[in-house]
Amino acid sequence: MLARLRVPWAFVMRDFRIELSYKANFAMRTLGVLLNVATYYFIARVFGSVAAPYLRAYGGSYFAFVVIGVAFNSYLGVGISALGDSIREGQSTGTLELMLLSPTRLVTMLLSSSLWSYLFAGLNVAVYLLAGAALGIQLDRANVPFALLSLAVAVLSFNALGMCAASLLILMKRGDPLGWAIRASSAVIGGVFYPMSVLPPWLHTLAQALPTTHALELLRRSLLNGEGWAELQGELLALAGLTVLLFPLGLLACRLAIHVARVDGSLSHY
Repeated sequence: MLARLRVPWAFVMRDFRIELSYKANFAMRTLGVLLNVATYYFIARVFGSVAAPYLRAYGGSYFAFVVIGVAFNSYLGVGISALGDSIREGQSTGTLELMLLSPTRLVTMLLSSSLWSYLFAGLNVAVYLLAGAALGIQLDRANVPFALLSLAVAVLSFNALGMCAASLLILMKRGDPLGWAIRASSAVIGGVFYPMSVLPPWLHTLAQALPTTHALELLRRSLLNGEGWAELQGELLALAGLTVLLFPLGLLACRLAIHVARVDGSLSHY
């Protein structure tokens, strides 16, 4: 068991040491989170009463709705970008091909490369929730075990999307069109800033194909209302279904992209 954790631990320690050399980065990110929370707080004071009828399923508070949406959407950003950033770094330093030639399984390497980014995102989420609670968000009814289960499934799904995006990056070297499209569509129709009920029916249907839609529904209702398996089993099964579909697809896409890049000799190019 300990041997299996050696590779993830090595990636975490490497990224931790890199992060430690930029001490101001954490302070700036924390300040950015606090400013975001303050911004949404004042927006909610202006428009909260207008949005309240659309938010009955989440307790009626737009401030709580948007803070949880923005906070946990950061996990999607990590899932989409962390693997791509690791690949770019490996290409620029010349270590990517060496890592891929190691005996470590590809799936272990891909997941381990984003572990530190997820841990850092978790710290940001904690700051979001603590700052939100200080400004009035009620989390005393939170179903924490179910929220953590939902988050774990969501993270796997986000990683799967990140592998699909990274496969294009390996082949194209520059740009991240798929990652951009996923982030943009999740922001517009994934329910990050406003409830799904305001969308027209055809967009609401399209949004069901995004893991973000189901993840945020699960997290909001479990944290704000204390709901669990009895009320949210459909949403959790939908998210799990997307994860089961996307994860092997993302892994296959990465394998194919690496194979093509090896064949044409461009794996280490950037």
